[in-house]
Amino acid sequence: MRDESHPSPIVNPLPWAVWLLTLGVAGVELVLWAGAHGLVNWAGSAGWRAQALVAFGVNAELQGWMWESGRYPAEGLWRYLVYGFVHLGPMQAALVVVITAALGKACAERLGSLKVLVLLLLAQAAGGVAFGLVANPGAWLIGGYPMIFALAGAYAVLMGTRAALFMAGVLVFTRLALVFMGGGGLDWLADLTAMAVGAALARVLDGPLLARLRRR
Repeated sequence: MRDESHPSPIVNPLPWAVWLLTLGVAGVELVLWAGAHGLVNWAGSAGWRAQALVAFGVNAELQGWMWESGRYPAEGLWRYLVYGFVHLGPMQAALVVVITAALGKACAERLGSLKVLVLLLLAQAAGGVAFGLVANPGAWLIGGYPMIFALAGAYAVLMGTRAALFMAGVLVFTRLALVFMGGGGLDWLADLTAMAVGAALARVLDGPLLARLRRR
């Protein structure tokens, strides 16, 4: 017989924002992977990943054109919100899913799903803008690393523990070490900008400033 005096522990489900983000990243990667491996028989499916880079990525030329012309079409602006859902390969996407699930759950339990979603989208967009200001012509920004750096910054601020701060510091050190070793272009600027913005937004959304604004 089952011992009812010792009930099974309840595992808290992932907040809806974390489900939305992780399923979005995993779903897009599954489609691109299936196309690249011939599991989808649509015309041009083998080149979907390259097409997605151009369709969803952020680059300096487009950002410069919008700034100089004063025109901001929707197909240009929405890139800053969605480029984190397209990756260069399944390993990169898997890493983003795992870290987003872990840190996103902790942050959403403190702030709530809607605030975490707003925080991540704004921080990711800020990272894209920073990249577009300094990137070389022809360089593209794609992938969810700015999103997980934003989560790391928010987590460090919200938890305020040595472990959380140490984790954020390790991420920054590792990212900069890769830069000095010649890894990648200026993507690191998007990552660190997103981390700083994520930390700042977490402080605002969880701090006394938000309470004062509500009282007004």
